[in-house]
Amino acid sequence: MATPTVYADESSSTGENLLDPDQPVFCAAAVHLDDSLAQQTVEDVKAHLPSTHGEPKYTALSQTGTGRDALIAAFDTLVGESILAFIANKRFMVVTKMVDVLVEELAHETGFNLYDGDAALGLANLYHLSGPVLGDPGAYDRMLQTFVDAVRRRSRASAADLFAAISTYRATTKPPLTKWVELLECTRAQGDDIIRRIASGEMRDVLDPAIPCLAVVCGEMGKIVGEFALVHDESNAVARGSVFLQYLHWLPDPARPGLMMERLPVTSVAFSDSTAAPQLQIADWAAGAVRQWATSLVTTKRDPFAERLEPFVKRWTAGGIWPDPDFFTTGRKPIGRPEEPDEPAR
Repeated sequence: MATPTVYADESSSTGENLLDPDQPVFCAAAVHLDDSLAQQTVEDVKAHLPSTHGEPKYTALSQTGTGRDALIAAFDTLVGESILAFIANKRFMVVTKMVDVLVEELAHETGFNLYDGDAALGLANLYHLSGPVLGDPGAYDRMLQTFVDAVRRRSRASAADLFAAISTYRATTKPPLTKWVELLECTRAQGDDIIRRIASGEMRDVLDPAIPCLAVVCGEMGKIVGEFALVHDESNAVARGSVFLQYLHWLPDPARPGLMMERLPVTSVAFSDSTAAPQLQIADWAAGAVRQWATSLVTTKRDPFAERLEPFVKRWTAGGIWPDPDFFTTGRKPIGRPEEPDEPAR
């Protein structure tokens, strides 16, 4: 029996620039569709468009009434098909990365496993939800931006800049948040180390959400189709991370000391484009639709087209790196298809 092929694409990729105000959400999506169905779906969308329209990418389609109607019609035909997506609130992801590369490293050195239970996720939610409220929001924003600048490969900020920004922000905070920001101040050695390793090229793409989000999508898709060959739209970040997707099980699991990560069902990774694989065109549409809907949650601006997309999006979304305002009363929600728009969990 032939190995199934799954096609994937992403929407609103800004690499490690996670604080781009115009693109607050990242989405990775994957589809498993029959060749003939995929081709017919793309042709049906093209039939709604003027001959001068060009390639029917999501961004262009979503900007016209005709394109939006064509997308909805296409999604209606795909209701029973295997389509999955995973989203990242980029601003929240910055905070989760601060916890991961600073606090978790300090905790590990002291013998405390921050990934055992909900400690890491709880701390990230604490910083994200209370940071702009129990401290000066401008200083909080500058702390996040300095962190991003400091840990990107071509660093525009030093460790000294980062910890100066943390201290400046901490001076504006109110209890009980102050002591948790003081915890960040205690991670200078860890900050020096991670910035050195990034500058030397030992580590890359630390902030890029492409591989973490795609890994979750692949894991969830494997539950539906079993092992599969992955074909992704051209992407430098995914190309660099393709070995990770195939050999994740060679790495230790930080949440389970002594055990390895679970194997992803990806047998191979290749790259193509929508002219050769109509499934990649549909993956672009799915990623764009989920990203547009999720963006409306972040901006809280009414988006009539996002409202039309919601029934499809809620069926496809397999979770997300997403803040949970109810975390401290309900605890962590499992990764899974959300029942409500604000359900995605890290």
